[in-house]
Order: sequence, then C-alpha cells, then structure tokens
Amino acid sequence: MRSWGLGAINAQVAFNAGASGQGILIGDVDTGADPTRPDLASAISPLSTNVVPSSEPQALQGSVVGFDPHANDVTSVLAARFNGFGTIGVAFNSTVLSIRADSCVNGTAANNCNTASPTDTAALQKNFGFNDVDLANGIEYAIQNGARVINLSLGSPSPSSPAVQQALLDATKAGVAVTISAGNDSKPGAPAPNPEFPAQLASQAQYGGLIVAVGASTNPGTTIAGFSNQAGNTANNFLVAPGDQLFANCDANENCDVVSGTSFSSPHVAGAIALLLQAFPNLTAAQAVNILLTTADPGGAGGVNAVYGRGILDLTKAFQPIGAMSIPTPSGVPIVVNTGGAPVSDMPGVITTHALGDAVQNSRSLSTIGYDGYHRLFKINLNGAYAAPQVRGLIAAAPAQRRFGADYAVGNGARLSFASSAPLVSAPEAVAGLGFSQAADPSFAMVETGVGRLALTAWRGQGGAQPDLGEPRDAFEAVAAPNQVESARIDLGAVSLVAEGGTGEQTPPYGNHPLKASSYARVGADFARKGFTARIAAGALDEPFGPLGSTITGAFALPSRTHFLTVGVDKGLASGALLYAEASLGRTGFRGQLLQLRDSTTSSWRLGLTSPCGRWRGCSHVGFEVDQPLRFESGEITANLAAVPQAYFAPLAFTTRRIGAAPSGRELDFRLFADRDLGAFGLLGLEGTAASQEGNIAGAPIGLGLLASWRVGF
Repeated sequence: MRSWGLGAINAQVAFNAGASGQGILIGDVDTGADPTRPDLASAISPLSTNVVPSSEPQALQGSVVGFDPHANDVTSVLAARFNGFGTIGVAFNSTVLSIRADSCVNGTAANNCNTASPTDTAALQKNFGFNDVDLANGIEYAIQNGARVINLSLGSPSPSSPAVQQALLDATKAGVAVTISAGNDSKPGAPAPNPEFPAQLASQAQYGGLIVAVGASTNPGTTIAGFSNQAGNTANNFLVAPGDQLFANCDANENCDVVSGTSFSSPHVAGAIALLLQAFPNLTAAQAVNILLTTADPGGAGGVNAVYGRGILDLTKAFQPIGAMSIPTPSGVPIVVNTGGAPVSDMPGVITTHALGDAVQNSRSLSTIGYDGYHRLFKINLNGAYAAPQVRGLIAAAPAQRRFGADYAVGNGARLSFASSAPLVSAPEAVAGLGFSQAADPSFAMVETGVGRLALTAWRGQGGAQPDLGEPRDAFEAVAAPNQVESARIDLGAVSLVAEGGTGEQTPPYGNHPLKASSYARVGADFARKGFTARIAAGALDEPFGPLGSTITGAFALPSRTHFLTVGVDKGLASGALLYAEASLGRTGFRGQLLQLRDSTTSSWRLGLTSPCGRWRGCSHVGFEVDQPLRFESGEITANLAAVPQAYFAPLAFTTRRIGAAPSGRELDFRLFADRDLGAFGLLGLEGTAASQEGNIAGAPIGLGLLASWRVGF
C-alpha cells in the first residue's frame, strides 16, 4: 500500500486537525533533491544549495541536485505534495531546504572523483558519501536560513568529528530539532545494539534533548525492522517510525522508487515535528520533540527499552491534550481540569441526572477552547462533559437477598429497630486497581420515642437502605438518598404536623471514599379521615455535586438548590382497593464554574391502584402504577465561554451561550405487580416494569424489567 507509513503513525489525526506543515522550513542535508520531480513540485526552497567546495569534480560543482536519488526519496517521504498521484509526505505542505553535501569517497587524492568521467553518473553515484566538514557546513547553513527542523538521513560507524558535534550544538542551542537515522547495520541473529554516528549523539545531555535517533519499522509499523539499528544507549531519545518498503519519488506516470532503510524513517519524525510546530505555533522545537517522545506507543517489552527506545511514533496521542486542561474564563482565572490525558468529553465520573436527559448534550452550543500542559490551544466541546445518562434498555433484576431484623420496645414509649440484608449468593470481589469500591450490604438502625402527642425518630442506614418512616417518600426526598434522617411528628387527631431533615453520602464513580452529598429539610401536614388521607409538604433540597441526583465532581460540578412542594392523596375503596396519587413541583437552580441555571421548573407525579385479588387463585394483591420521574419542564442554562479564535494567538472573546433545560423526551414508567401471602412462609411478589423514553430521551428504547421477591420473617 502506498504511503502505508502515514497510516502507521496515524497522520490522518494531524491532517484532520488542520496540520500540514505549512510555513515550516525543514533542512535536509543530503545529496540534493530535484525540484522538477512531479511529487516535489513547490516543495523545495529556492534557498537550497550545494555546500561542497568547488575543488570537487566538475560533475559536482555548482549543481544543487545530486546524481544519487537518495535526497529525492527522503524529501518525498518528508514533503511529497498532496496532489492526487504518487505518494503523500508526512508534512505535505512544508518547505524543504535541500542542502547538498555529498562528495566522493574513493581514492586518496583530493579530486579523486576525476577518475570517473564527469558524465558517467553511474560511476559517480557509487562513490558518493559525506565529508564531516561538508556535513557541518550543511547544518550551519540550515541554521542560518531559518530551518526549524533538520533531517540527517546518514550515518557512519566512526565517531563524529568535532566540527559535526559543534554544528549540532549550534543547531540545538538555536532551538532547532534534529532527526538522524539510526543506521541499517543489523543482521539476522546479530542486531546492531546502538545507533551509528551522529545519531548516537542523541544520548548526550549537551544537546538538550533536541536530537532524536530514529529506527525503522516494517509494515504495519508495529515491529522494528530486522535491518535497523536498535536504541541502545540512546533509548531516552530514540523513536521507531516506518522505514521498510516505502513508495517514494514518484513521477507523473506514478512510477515510484521502493525504498527501505532508517534514512526513510527519520523524515517521518522530522515531518511529525513540523506538523506539531505548525498546528501549535506556541511550541518550541524542544517541546514538540518531548511530545513525540512521551506519546510514543511503547514497543517490545514496554516502557523505555534498549530496542524501541521511547517507542513507536503515534500522532494520535501527540495531537491529544496532555496534562491538565485549562479552560479560560472572563475573570482571567482559568478552570483547571485534570482529564488524565483523555478528551474532556470522555472524562469519567461525570453523571448527569435523568431529569436533564439530553438537554445539554443536544444543544451543541458549548464549544470553547482549552489549553493543555504545553499551553497548546484545543477546541473542546463541553456538551460531552455533561453527556446524557445511559439508558438501561433491559432493566436488570436485583439479586436475591436475605434480611434479618429485630424490633424492641424499650419502655416509656420508646422503640428500637434494626435490620440488615445480604445477598443469598456472594458477589465476586472487586477487581483490584480499577477504582471500584464494594458497597456494604443494606442495613439500618432506627430509634423512636414519644412524649404525649410528640414522636421523635432517628434513622441511620448504609448500603443503599432507604428510610421507611410511615409515609411515602416524594421524588425530591428520594433523590437525596439520605443515610441519616431525623423527624418529629405532632399528632393533633385528624391532622398531624411533620418536620423532617436528612443528609446523604455518595461515592463518585472511580472513587473509594463517600463524600457528603445531598441534604434536605421539609415541613408538612397529613390529614386522615374515614379511608381518605391527604398530605402536603414543602421543603428545600441542597446538592453540592449536581441537580436532582447528578454526580459531577471538580470543575464541572453544579451545586444546586431546589425548593419543592408535594401533594398526595390516598383513597380507600369499598372493595378494599386503594387509589393513590401524588404530584411534586420544584424550582431548581444551580451555579457552577461553567454553567448556571436560575429558577427552572421541575416536576414528578405518580398514579396507582392496588386491590385484593378477590377470586383469583394464587394471588393476594394486585396493583398497577404509572409515574413520571423527575423532569426539567422549563429553564435556561447559561454559560459565558471563550469563542474559538480565528487565529491561534488572537485575543479571546467571550460569548454567552443559552441552553433550554427541558430534555427531548418525557419518561413514563409502568409497573404491574402482584403478591401472594404464604402465611408463615412469607410473602411472594412479582413485578414487571416498562419505561418509555427512558432517561427523558426521545427515541430511547423501551426499558423492560422483571423482579421476583420473597419476604419472610422469623
């Protein structure tokens, strides 16, 4: 496959981000590339030159184009144009400063190339090599003419001369990155453990980490080539990139060279550096090199090793944010989010409420920017950070439980109760290292006492146990999921006055320790007379992480407060049936660092009927219920975010975004249930459920569930 190397390094990720190398000058010290080659049209800088002294033979004098096609092949891998034929270079819009530095190497005379006819290109081609003085001059020329990256697809087993070392030092001090081929000295069963020179200089601290030694991989790019020198003593500054059976230097008829060697892996890395420098113009060359080294896919045994060094070049990771993401705000104090290297939209631990459904996600209006640990500008979409909750589709049944409890009268009208439950079948242990914590089995303890008409109750639970204090819990209290409740009731005959407060804890996803979460307080009145009861309650619900059951921590948290009113009635019918209804209405607001919501309307309701089964054998009671879980009915979420700038360094402008809080759907849950009283053997129950537009998302699949239970006391 032509240009398989681009696929191996995931160059399409950089291309999709708009990176092409445009405006980046890359110096290539080699045999001189031919600007008339179709695949190199417009790729070669007019400043390209020949640094070989005029004392060389006539065939070398003056021309910036060598007889050996090596430079054409290297430049093709580096910068072949995206022109619809041939191949595509890694940095296909970059400009290559082609510096011819090849000279004759056979014989002992200074002008030994004269032994071949100046027109005998075949003879001359066999004798080309690189003199250290010419090589040093070529590097210095690239520095002087503004190259940001220098590629050296050459090497020797002999140590580099002081002239070459000084030229490389000059380059790195000028902030120029240098990529150097590692060499092709490995043989079957006899790998070359270290790169050749000057690539071996990558291990020396004086060059500030700006020299990268590059080994070659074979198609599909996951294994080092059998001919490639290995990382050895340059492991910390060694990368592996495609270098085997590559198509290069194609003509207009798409006749191409097929080349192999680390000479062609090195320009892959040089081109990748150019892509980073163009896409993120705030980067220094040292930072670009460091990004490639730290985001490489580990090869072989993993980690930094003597074969693959830092690993295999991977532009997917190089073009993702690294480190904490800093989101600018109008105040000038950024919001810092530690994404763990993942895109903001993929952050774990962010669970929004079903009451919001897909309202935020569907808005598509929270595009803004953020800066990563290298202060690179990224376009980010915060809609994904507040993604709609997942729907269940098929509702899983709860595991079978056994329950133990006791109820004691302790005198003076006081009563002590406690209960605990555990699964009949032990759950497997949590896998170590995944960050999940195993919840305790549901259990609770409760103390009640009374003085005249006043009754006081204190309840404490764990493991998801929910309080049952003698009357239904409305939707807002249920959202609080309290594990500690205190209540007081005054009995005035047909009317009772109730005051209650509770607090809860939540363990965030991927967390090990519960955090103090919701709290609520409410006051209400109950009226009961001749088979009819009515109740009304008003209260406030505070949630530090997010509204109505959301679990959102850190910068995305939406501390919220809801004021609510609940009205409910129960009516006993002559047949022994019970008709019940309840409606709750709330005003919810939140103010987070990124999103704000002023008083929005939220609602929930339910309607049900239970009845003795009558003549139906095998049944004691049957019932049906339909309810609408909590849902945002109205409201406007606002955010003041930076607009994506037209230019990388343009001043930021902040705009106010507005999002309707109502989701696209309305969930309705249907329950059909029946039980059978088995006397001393307990109560057997069966319940079927169906949820339409689950999660308040239009078009969501119907959620179905079936639950069987058996309760027995002893």
